[in-house]
Amino acid sequence: MVAPVRADPSATAAVRVEGLVKRFGATVALAGVDLEVAQGTVFGLLGPNGAGKTTLVRVLATLLEPDAGRAEVFGRDVVNEAVAVRELLGLTGQFAAVDEILSGRENLLMFGRLFGLPRHEARRRAAALLERFDLADAADRPAKTYSGGMRRRLDLASSLLTRPRILFLDEPTTGLDPRSRNEIWAIVRELVGEGTTLLLTTQYLEEADQLAEQIVVIDHGRVIAQGTGNELKDRVGGQILEVQLTSATQRERAQAVLAEVGCGDPEPGQRSDQLTLPAPRDGLELIEDAAAHLRRAGISVSDLGLRRPTLDDVFLQLTGAPPSEDGAGSKPPAAPQPKRDADGRSAIVRRHRPVLRLRAPSSQKLSAAVTDAWVVTARNLRHFIRQPQLLIFSTIQPVMFVLLFVYVFGGAVRGSLPRGVTYVDFLLPGILVQSVAFRATQTAIGLAEDLERGVVDRFRSMPMTRSAVLLGRTLADLVRNVLILVLMIVIGYLIGFSFHGGALQAIACVAVVAAFGFALSWIFAFVALTVRGAEAAQAAGFVAIFPLVFASSVFVPVGSMPGWLRTFAEASPVTLTADAARSYALSHGVPGSLGEMAAWIGGLLVLFIPLCVWRYRRMS
Repeated sequence: MVAPVRADPSATAAVRVEGLVKRFGATVALAGVDLEVAQGTVFGLLGPNGAGKTTLVRVLATLLEPDAGRAEVFGRDVVNEAVAVRELLGLTGQFAAVDEILSGRENLLMFGRLFGLPRHEARRRAAALLERFDLADAADRPAKTYSGGMRRRLDLASSLLTRPRILFLDEPTTGLDPRSRNEIWAIVRELVGEGTTLLLTTQYLEEADQLAEQIVVIDHGRVIAQGTGNELKDRVGGQILEVQLTSATQRERAQAVLAEVGCGDPEPGQRSDQLTLPAPRDGLELIEDAAAHLRRAGISVSDLGLRRPTLDDVFLQLTGAPPSEDGAGSKPPAAPQPKRDADGRSAIVRRHRPVLRLRAPSSQKLSAAVTDAWVVTARNLRHFIRQPQLLIFSTIQPVMFVLLFVYVFGGAVRGSLPRGVTYVDFLLPGILVQSVAFRATQTAIGLAEDLERGVVDRFRSMPMTRSAVLLGRTLADLVRNVLILVLMIVIGYLIGFSFHGGALQAIACVAVVAAFGFALSWIFAFVALTVRGAEAAQAAGFVAIFPLVFASSVFVPVGSMPGWLRTFAEASPVTLTADAARSYALSHGVPGSLGEMAAWIGGLLVLFIPLCVWRYRRMS
């Protein structure tokens, strides 16, 4: 266990939680939690999955707002002073929230820049942390080639770029092999020796016993015990008798025999060939009596011994069940009752989310926002560059449409085209619009994947401009769309397409299509923030885009459609954009549909940018 650090009684607590309540629908995740963490210590939060540990960490890291109660980090309220709190903390979640496409060094440089470090300082700190965490040899390899332990160390290193005053470690060794776990433990001991406060959540009892000075046991959202490891073990008292039977069929008889020598009821959850019982007295006398009684009863044992209680025994005594993945075995809490002050009034403060307030940013904040947006944009562009298959697959589908419609359906459509216009010239501007429309779903997929991998949570726990995550995603997709449009035009020229209006008209054609794609990206960013999972985001995008594209002028003139469908198609933003792009491609002058198209694009941006920012800030 880490050597105790004497906390200054006059110092502000690193964490203070009072009456904290958090519900998710009918589920009470936190049912009135109270705890205090002294500065410069390791504080262990122990409990099974589903106990409320991660919810508490997410509240303290400003990722969730409590429904009631109060939480402070170094005296700063996590709700009212969330920005200040994020400047004090580092967060390592249950899963290594690193970008697998980037190298280890690039991950640290990105996080360093988002922490507000100058470029040269971010490089210096990244190099130092790579050395410290034994990652220097793998620094320039993609993180997807790292082992689980290496990813964990990289994740932890990224939290230490600015030397946070408090570090939240949410089950940092889950899924790691013993060697990697020991490496993380060694790092934790180094950090607390340097004065960093650590709040460690774990379902591993040995881990809490090894690292934490103070331990809180939490189950179904309630604190059920608190103290040092030894204090908690003293609650069990005495010693523990462990019996390993040679045959599981003799378990009940052995239990009855051991009761005769004074042993209590065995702990639940044991293997059928094992008995773990409270020992009524110490020393060899008990071992001799137990062995003699078992021998006379004809019960064979392969091992018999005494040991001190462990945190496992504490947990079993407190909850009646061993730590498990779902926390089964312990009783769910009743609805939390508010504390009362001296006058009998509720001491729990109910949280009400304020209406979104719009304020003009200062020049410093505006500069930081631009930097943050650029860093995230560059990160997303690296994904696109380093996965050339994305570019290939992004162009195969529209190329197939071009070839299919030109050479298979072109003859049937040709009769409804304006005089002197070939079908390939009519089709390609529409295919450009169709391409960015379907590619907009990639915005939803990419953002959903970042949400699933915990990357967005890492961003949200940092003192960066929150909207930069969304802007960086949509700007990168805008650049991707322009590249795809240029590639599609090159392919179009190979099969006979040409711009009739000159270079400026061609640029205008690409610009209006790219602007439409940018607006669609914000719609699908909102989809990703609303639905759960990349597959659901992709399915929702396909359902929305498919009818809009095919019930438009992308492939055929609107005049060739049935009357009931023509009315819908004429008002569709896809048709308006395709007609504007087609007009720029085939003639000089300003397209007649440009005004309506611009109104659609502007309206979508005005509606969905605030919706995305609002939803992003209130994600749970």
